[in-house]
Amino acid sequence: MLKIGIVGASSQTGSSVAFFLQKFPDVEVTCFIRSSYSRIFFDLLKITCDSLDLNNADEAKQKLGQLDVVLDFSYPAGQLHEILSRSKDSIARTIAAMKKDSSYFYMSSIMAYGMPENDKNLKHWSIPRTSYAYIKRTIEGHTVAQGSKHGVKIYNFRLGQVHGFLQSVNGSFRKKLSDAPIARVDGNKEDSVNIIFIYTLCEAIVQCARGQHKPGLYTLVSSPQWTLEQLYGYYIDYYKLPATMEYVPGNQQKAKVSLVQWGLRLARPYRSVLETYLLMRMPGMAVKLKGSFRQSQLQQGGSEEREYIDYNLLGAPSVQTIPGLTTDPARIKQIEKEFEEYYNSTLFSHYTS
Repeated sequence: MLKIGIVGASSQTGSSVAFFLQKFPDVEVTCFIRSSYSRIFFDLLKITCDSLDLNNADEAKQKLGQLDVVLDFSYPAGQLHEILSRSKDSIARTIAAMKKDSSYFYMSSIMAYGMPENDKNLKHWSIPRTSYAYIKRTIEGHTVAQGSKHGVKIYNFRLGQVHGFLQSVNGSFRKKLSDAPIARVDGNKEDSVNIIFIYTLCEAIVQCARGQHKPGLYTLVSSPQWTLEQLYGYYIDYYKLPATMEYVPGNQQKAKVSLVQWGLRLARPYRSVLETYLLMRMPGMAVKLKGSFRQSQLQQGGSEEREYIDYNLLGAPSVQTIPGLTTDPARIKQIEKEFEEYYNSTLFSHYTS
């Protein structure tokens, strides 16, 4: 029996992973949550949940030390300059409480590649262009150091956009494709997208935990990657939507912009760089400047002649992926339908009993 604990299980992806892992053979899941409000979800679906006080070393050792795997979906709240130190502290306490030769999975995002904000092309940047990427990369290095110190195997997962019927992106795609009879997407229909479904993510976790893939840094996207056409075709087929797709790369249709808008666009990519390398050390100024920037955004209105229904990160990842996972659109649709039916029937039986 593979014993898996999920830290930050109340998160959207964490709770979905817990739900899907229930159906994997010889897997036992325990979710660690902070708020009693989220317990309702886990109780309804008969998923074991518990509290966890990482400041109590004995309690953490007792609860985490019996597990084979810990999945960490947590991301602390707070000002920018506080997030990194809080993350490093909680991760150090978590890994220190785990038994030797167990596996720790840190769940990051593909945005850790470091692209500037609003850049839709996936590319590794040696110097991260956003605060998020800077923090996530620093934490990835920290997890490896802590794993080496305590004899714990470390998997750093950079997740692509996570899809599934319980994810908010699912509702977003469904609504936008329902509202637009002609849905315009920025890109060519054969462009590769960086997405992953919950079931596929669970497969990767279980395979790694059972030693099929070495510890290390991985990009978690469907492999082979889906295309834009497959992604939007999936939602149109799944929900029987009437939308007609139109694929128009942004560089083929340039909108007219004012001088002020042009200047803001020119400056925007450097805002996160300044936040990361200067304002993290000057938190008071950071708050003031963020407010000024938001005000300027509202004043410019942000309207353009063309409207795209969604943002998609395009291109092939440079960090290794995990091959052999379930990625076929037809099979994914079947799995999603089965899990959605089980989820709905469980809720229906509870509220009608």
